[in-house]
Amino acid sequence: MDSVARSVRQFVYEFLRETSSPPVLEQVMRRFALTRAEARAAFDEIQHHKQIVLLPGTERILMAHPFSAIPTPYRVTAEDGRTYFANCSWDSIAIHVALGIDVRIDSFCHQGGETIVIELAHETVKSVQPEGTMVYLALPAARWWQDIIHACSNTMVFFSSRDRLDAWLTLNRIEQPGEALTIEQAIDLSRPIYAGKMEADYERPSPADLQHHFETMGLTGPFWAL
Repeated sequence: MDSVARSVRQFVYEFLRETSSPPVLEQVMRRFALTRAEARAAFDEIQHHKQIVLLPGTERILMAHPFSAIPTPYRVTAEDGRTYFANCSWDSIAIHVALGIDVRIDSFCHQGGETIVIELAHETVKSVQPEGTMVYLALPAARWWQDIIHACSNTMVFFSSRDRLDAWLTLNRIEQPGEALTIEQAIDLSRPIYAGKMEADYERPSPADLQHHFETMGLTGPFWAL
């Protein structure tokens, strides 16, 4: 990533941390004295490096992982009172890892709609209600970035229990289920991608590094193959 794109990336994340929303292209133009074409080129490069996702057909940021620019079922309240929306169940946990501060996650079971509340501190689980809540990833890892909007919006969700997950699988006649993770596992899964995400020198880990991390967690087999 060139120096302009790197500076714009850092501005996007600092802006998000302070305001809970990403900046618009015009604010980037003003901040860095860029033409519209130059600012859009920076957005395109940042998106190429899987740092942001633009709303298709626009110049507007939809996702700056783990943050969402629009309301979702995954509301995260930080200890300083700021409230953010995450793109998916996993990203709601990843916001805690990225910000490095205590958070409360308010969400819902994908099957039953019941309230889910999770409190995280120091990359550990303080409390989770219901106790059996799990993060479900429906798509294999190699498919996440084939359509990241679909993957985040529709396939990475919370279930309040294994029974709720099994009922959803049966109802939808899904013969090849994805992977269900505990909240602790989701924290661990987040570390290589999101720890340090707010820093200026952040670098996304390579697929090989991520694959190694999956393996150290015991996440092996075709589902986790990158």
